[in-house]
Amino acid sequence: MTNIDHRRLVDETLYALAAEIAENTVALERRMAYHDRILPGLVENQRAAEGGERQRISISGALPEGLGLTPLRSTAWELASVTEAVRHFDLPILSTLSLTYAIQESLHEYDRIVSAGIIQPQFFAATDQPGAVIYLGVMLSDVRAREDELGRFYAETLRHVRQRLGDPEAGAVMEVR
Repeated sequence: MTNIDHRRLVDETLYALAAEIAENTVALERRMAYHDRILPGLVENQRAAEGGERQRISISGALPEGLGLTPLRSTAWELASVTEAVRHFDLPILSTLSLTYAIQESLHEYDRIVSAGIIQPQFFAATDQPGAVIYLGVMLSDVRAREDELGRFYAETLRHVRQRLGDPEAGAVMEVR
């Protein structure tokens, strides 16, 4: 491959990564909005459970939607990792992308751990028990903090990739409703 071919490969890969990160940002923002809607009621239930009070609202019906595995993609990153493209990334871009996708994978793994504990039928049967409510409140609060961290990394990484490409709109997502 010539230097021009390497440059083209890097640019095409960075555009694909920008698109993937932008799409993941939209998916993450939707998930965060859902968690922001259910977290206040859950915190209220958690405080009531810690104080020995009976929970005031039901939480079991709404949980599976937002606490399942995160639908965030890493296809472009995986493809870039197995091709020559990453060998030609400059170090700051490579470091930023690597860290961002590592944090995304960490959130995915944490989701699996949390989900494994709450998708069991016996968990939902026990949501009037203090332990289950406290566990869920703590876990969702922690998941939400991890989502915030990943959102910050997405924004910073997308900024770096767009700057490197010289294209402030690279990866822009157009939502159709």
